[in-house]
Amino acid sequence: MKKFVVLLIIVAGWISFSAAQIKPPVARIIPKADTLHGDIRVDNYHWLRDESRTDPQVVKYLEAENAYTDEEMKPTVAFQETLYNEMIGRIKETDEEPPYREGNYFYYSRTEKGKEYSIYCRKKKTANAPEEIYLDPNEMSKGVRFYRVFQREVSPDGNLLAFSVDTNGSENYVLYVKNLVAGTMMSDRIENTQNITWAADNKTLFYT
Repeated sequence: MKKFVVLLIIVAGWISFSAAQIKPPVARIIPKADTLHGDIRVDNYHWLRDESRTDPQVVKYLEAENAYTDEEMKPTVAFQETLYNEMIGRIKETDEEPPYREGNYFYYSRTEKGKEYSIYCRKKKTANAPEEIYLDPNEMSKGVRFYRVFQREVSPDGNLLAFSVDTNGSENYVLYVKNLVAGTMMSDRIENTQNITWAADNKTLFYT
């Protein structure tokens, strides 16, 4: 019982010391009223919305939140590393998904050890044909801190790839089209998209 009491005192003391040394940042309250269907809603933190990420005050506050989190989590850094290494040790880093057939191609994705993103590939007509990498986010994400491919849709004839990408974590995806025959990107791009699908004419693209 004495050991338990001593342990509680030590933990309580650490929490007290931690609380005394580290103060969490407090977001400013700036009320913003919106009226919809006659209802008035007040958002005190509208100024922190995604579109405000270039606002110096928003950036300053988020940096303060990150600094506070890092300081609070310092005692667990070694444990975090242990957990990470254990999880990685249970994952097959170099792996390949079973291919599926669509049109004249077998499509699949694979991963390589040391690379962060899946590599998207296909083989023409047979699963034993030479591999064609039609999209490699590992190459496309160079120089970007965040990169997520959301939608991937190949035209029915297999010649064009429509895909959407988020490069800042906002989930506002930019739609691109790649010519798979020439291996080049088209200059057109559409901001803030979600779902995409091709029409049967291989040139009409629907999106939301």
